[in-house]
Amino acid sequence: MHIYSVVNVENLKLYEPPMIMVPEEDTQILTVDDLAPEYMNELQEDTIFDRKVQNSRCGDVEYLQVGLKGMNLSKARWMEFGRLRKLYPHLISV
Repeated sequence: MHIYSVVNVENLKLYEPPMIMVPEEDTQILTVDDLAPEYMNELQEDTIFDRKVQNSRCGDVEYLQVGLKGMNLSKARWMEFGRLRKLYPHLISV
């Protein structure tokens, strides 16, 4: 059984914009930067955001969520602690 969306064409009306558009003085056009949420901004430095421990049969494995410089926060990825220590030793203080 399928459900189909139905539109009654007789009820549709043609949109006709006004011929003369009077801009309001209070209206201000937003830029793309104004519309972008906070998490879309690029990171200024390498950062660790979160930490989680995953249980397995072989033992506990620690993962860290890492955002690299110039990367968006939404692109931050989870990396295993041992691998992170080898690739980015400056993030881990001993």
